Amino acid sequence: MTTSTQGLDERSKGVLKSLIQLHIATGEPVGSESVCRALNRSMSPATIRAIMADLERAGYLDHPHTSAGRMPTDEGYRFYVSSLMGEEPLSAGDTAAIDQGLRIGAASPSQVLENASHILSKLSRNVGFVLGPDLARTTFMHVDLVRLGHPRILAVLVSRTGMVTHRVMEIDEPLSQDELQACANYLNAHFTGLNLLAIRARLLEMMQEEKALYDSLLARVIAVAERAFTPEPEDAGSVYLDGTSNIVGRPEFDDIEKMRALFKTFEEKGRLVKILNECMRGEGIRILIGHENPDPDLHNVAVVATGYPIAGEPGWGLGVVGSTRMEYPRIVSLVDHMARSIGRALADTDNA
Repeated sequence: MTTSTQGLDERSKGVLKSLIQLHIATGEPVGSESVCRALNRSMSPATIRAIMADLERAGYLDHPHTSAGRMPTDEGYRFYVSSLMGEEPLSAGDTAAIDQGLRIGAASPSQVLENASHILSKLSRNVGFVLGPDLARTTFMHVDLVRLGHPRILAVLVSRTGMVTHRVMEIDEPLSQDELQACANYLNAHFTGLNLLAIRARLLEMMQEEKALYDSLLARVIAVAERAFTPEPEDAGSVYLDGTSNIVGRPEFDDIEKMRALFKTFEEKGRLVKILNECMRGEGIRILIGHENPDPDLHNVAVVATGYPIAGEPGWGLGVVGSTRMEYPRIVSLVDHMARSIGRALADTDNA
């Protein structure tokens, strides 16, 4: 449903803001008397009831049949986050929890990302997620090749941000560990600083060069690199998710079928990465509420998400998924601070 925000006077905005804040706090339909108290009785309950009825007709509120109170719709929340809510600086306690928690046991970038998803979940009391970029967009810095016994080889790819990918592959020609080391040395000398898409393009050029037909080292490099640097379906991107149990038992999630569909989405990594990347399109922090989300199975939740480039690489992101009645000002500040802190924590692991 599309509504117009024109024509909402200051009294209507005040009633809508108070009602949404009360509903976020209680999870219950809100009556006119509660709004009246929240507004310090600056309007009578009868006036507030009339305004609430107008807001319902405009599409901002809903009226459950079993209650005299009203609840915000997706459109009501959208108007609230776009026009009514103010900024809420993150508390000193939350700031410390992020800055210290990111570094607990963080000997590797993957541990930093896991810590981040856990902290987001714990502080938001919803579901926290962190995304790493898909392998094709990752900047390659180093490769190790290990002979496992013909025809299997282990390739260990290290990105600029320290993320490590292990790939077991098969090649036709039996190669000794010394020959594999020569291939790795060539790759590290000529491909460092390129992403996998650029490496693939360079390999195609090498295949067409006559020298590669007569140079045994180049032929082996091409054979090994073609398999090591070819993106696979499972390379869609890493996702760290924490806190799905936080939303179990809340009244807004009492529809079993909708909950089952939501949890199925959380479990399907490739689909989840695609959905969350879609949520992070654009600049800055994005707030998607209910039916604004790109996937039908997320139409009963809100997503607060942002992308953040690490070492110049796109595709990194984080955020919170949860109830549409989440504390939006606080969650926005939480996501913003985490996005600014995680890069520093990753840099620390790289320098350790």
